[in-house]
Amino acid sequence: MINTKLLTNLSTPRKVILMAGILTLLISTCVIFPIQKEESNFLEDFTYTFLGLFLALLLLMIGLLGKDFFKGLLFLFFSTIFGGVCFYVAYPPVTFASFIAVWLGVPSGVVTAILFMIVNFYFLKDLKRYKLLKQIIVYFIILFIVSVLFGYGGDWSFEISQYFKNRT
Repeated sequence: MINTKLLTNLSTPRKVILMAGILTLLISTCVIFPIQKEESNFLEDFTYTFLGLFLALLLLMIGLLGKDFFKGLLFLFFSTIFGGVCFYVAYPPVTFASFIAVWLGVPSGVVTAILFMIVNFYFLKDLKRYKLLKQIIVYFIILFIVSVLFGYGGDWSFEISQYFKNRT
């Protein structure tokens, strides 16, 4: 069951932090990113965008998790490490396996942790039987889907748009 009274259960400082996180996220994606997109050629040139997204993530985690913030941060950290290890194990004969583990594993671990926390909050919170087993299964399913998209997806949105452009 989805908790529709999310903001009523939060204290006033947490609401302010949550609103600041949403505002930081909007500024980072709608203002900073378009400005940096015009000036940059490489992914490393988006430093202010990534900094804004990182601050927005931290503020949103503080606002939503409250006293469990450090548990969520620890889960995010271990999921990042686990994503990197999974990519390192998946590509052992490749020459640059450690580079692949960092380049693909770390972001897939972060995205998996964020998606899992959202799914866990909305759908798995009220489970009584086999809660841990279901959480582990859901985590690995999300990790598999995200890893496949990061590893083999490439620029799939560009490929789909090129397909429809060439089709007409």
